[in-house]
Amino acid sequence: MKLEQSWGYALSKVAQEMDRRFSTHLSSYDIDSRDYGILLTLTNHDSMTQIKISELMFIDRTTVGQLIDSLESKGFVKRQQNPKDRRQNLIAVTRKGQNLVLNSWEEMQQIEQDVIANLSDWQKDLLDSIANKIGGK
Repeated sequence: MKLEQSWGYALSKVAQEMDRRFSTHLSSYDIDSRDYGILLTLTNHDSMTQIKISELMFIDRTTVGQLIDSLESKGFVKRQQNPKDRRQNLIAVTRKGQNLVLNSWEEMQQIEQDVIANLSDWQKDLLDSIANKIGGK
């Protein structure tokens, strides 16, 4: 039995490498990949609750709250009261946050392509299919 023969280990190494490369790019904006994920999620949806962000991103609610606090202090997101439930806040991306996502999108896509560059087209298709199946899409 070797750790290197484990699927979990292999998937974890891929995720770590992508996160390392994403973090290098995103550090110039003073955010990390989880922050970027929140901004991307909000850019693709209207405003949503912290709970909904937590569910979509598979991050616990407390951590999402901390990430939102940080993003709000940097001007990337804003909180506004939910008109349907005054006990909740809706989180929305600001123009500054939208611009960050738009300016970073191509580079983030290139990073993903660089990580899988040594795979053939059919291997990339297979990887995409397997990842979506495991991820529940």
